[in-house]
Amino acid sequence: MATSAGFFGLTAHGPTNGLAATTLSVFNMDHPHDQAWLRKCFETVCPNGELQASAVNDLLRCFYHQRPEGPTMSGSYLQPFPPHEMEFICGLFSAERLSLRYEELLDELCAAQEHFASPTPAVEYSSNLTLRSDKTKHTRAVLAPQQVSRAPLTTAQEIGWEAGTATGEQAMHHPFHLRTSANTQFQDAVEKHTWGRSIG
Repeated sequence: MATSAGFFGLTAHGPTNGLAATTLSVFNMDHPHDQAWLRKCFETVCPNGELQASAVNDLLRCFYHQRPEGPTMSGSYLQPFPPHEMEFICGLFSAERLSLRYEELLDELCAAQEHFASPTPAVEYSSNLTLRSDKTKHTRAVLAPQQVSRAPLTTAQEIGWEAGTATGEQAMHHPFHLRTSANTQFQDAVEKHTWGRSIG
């Protein structure tokens, strides 16, 4: 007898650690994209190639896309990054080790992941009642998807996932702005009429 729970007797349960596999975290360094993002943040914060203990805060803020800090309208409090991740990285420094290179930091993070260091999910709500209340009031979430996940979770999020990450001349201030509308078409017609050209 067939049920709605499976397809041909197979049921997909996803990864064994649930959302931890998709959470943006310094302990998720098993993919080249995550390592490349960590390197970019490292080179942004430490242009000389050496991470000092005083720059760990800036490194984590950059890695987590400048997450906001403070109370939300729902009554919870958001941290810019998981505090135990800063404690872990600061614990790598000692009297003999005053700075870290990128390769050393990456090796330590990969070793921590192999020993099952658990990423902290970016949870905005600690109460289901508050979440449902905000959904009813159409209160927007504070954290953007890029500040929560290491990759798009749905195909709808793939569009514009990298928007805002480009720098220099490639950066677009409004990559998905309205190209044409009734107002722009009317203004085009006014200019054509003013200069004596055909509107058609």
